[in-house]
Amino acid sequence: MRVLTLHEGRWEMSRLKVVLVFGARPQFIKSATVIRELIRYRINLTIVHSGQHYYSEMSDVFFSELKIPPPTVNLQVGSGSHAMQTAAILKRLEAVLVKAKPAIVIVPGDTNTTLAAALCAAKLAMPVAHIEAGLRSGDMTMPEEINRILTDHCSSLLFAPTQTAASNLKKEGLRKLTHLTGDTMVDVLESAFPLAERRQTSILDRFKLKARAYVLVTLHRPSNVDDPIRLGQILLGLRRVADKLPVLFPVHPRTRARFANLGVLTKSKHTNIAMVPPQGYIETLALLKNASCILTDSGGMQKESFLLHVPCLTLRSTTEWPETLVSGSNRLVPNPKDLPREILSVAFNEDLRRRLHQLKNPFGDGHTSRRIARIIERTVNHR
Repeated sequence: MRVLTLHEGRWEMSRLKVVLVFGARPQFIKSATVIRELIRYRINLTIVHSGQHYYSEMSDVFFSELKIPPPTVNLQVGSGSHAMQTAAILKRLEAVLVKAKPAIVIVPGDTNTTLAAALCAAKLAMPVAHIEAGLRSGDMTMPEEINRILTDHCSSLLFAPTQTAASNLKKEGLRKLTHLTGDTMVDVLESAFPLAERRQTSILDRFKLKARAYVLVTLHRPSNVDDPIRLGQILLGLRRVADKLPVLFPVHPRTRARFANLGVLTKSKHTNIAMVPPQGYIETLALLKNASCILTDSGGMQKESFLLHVPCLTLRSTTEWPETLVSGSNRLVPNPKDLPREILSVAFNEDLRRRLHQLKNPFGDGHTSRRIARIIERTVNHR
């Protein structure tokens, strides 16, 4: 992917400069195959890691597993309030973009890193391409919802993963900037799943689990883990489930800190609840595929459970992925007191499993990343 530039009075071929900015585990995953495509097209790619996720278990492992080149720059912003984190990324990224002079800045997802990078580029009059544009939950109390809307409205290219997302953008007057590409996570899952299948036996053995005979739990959103009363209700519900079915709980660092405040450390007093460190992407896929069901508040896990035909319960009152609320694939559970009933109602439901295998995939055909790379090339060269 090359463009003509005027150098010392003559036209020469130069590599197209692109900067991709990410900073959190979901962004590493959804960017992996896009990065591979950009490299395949010989783009001069600068990868900037904001440092929003700075624990090695939430960051470093994904670069090796997903075969992502190490970041060119790490801004090392660390944790902080939304305002502090966003401001730190804006301040530190500006110098990087001014020096790199990219033809376009790519931002995936809906984190503080996404918004800060989009704002920084837009203020410098640099085009912004948003991967996973158009998602809307309708819940403005979610920081991610604010990040999505603001990022979309300062972007030049919007890559919508689903028809619903594209329709949302059209309603907001952004139709001319929107491209319905599919979801890059389908590409990544298809690429990584064969390895997950080969490792699944050893992974299950490591945690002393049997296929289709445990509940997988992932929770990290402030609405669930920052309120000690709600977090206590969640843990009580999981203990009741564990009387009938083992629970595997890879604990996010944020959640681990909140459990420590409650006096619940790395091991639960209930012998049938295993609280373990966060797992890599390959391990997570294997554990998800073999679970009876999953309890989560993660948007990515809602999609992955849909694609892998595993019943999902989402501990939220809204979702940015309404496509998953089909035939019982995903069910919203706002009240943690309902967890035992809801989990046990789907965990042993073989009819539900069979229905999930028959659902049509609304998230794409596994070629999304290639489409995105081509659109970026065509758009930038046209300009």
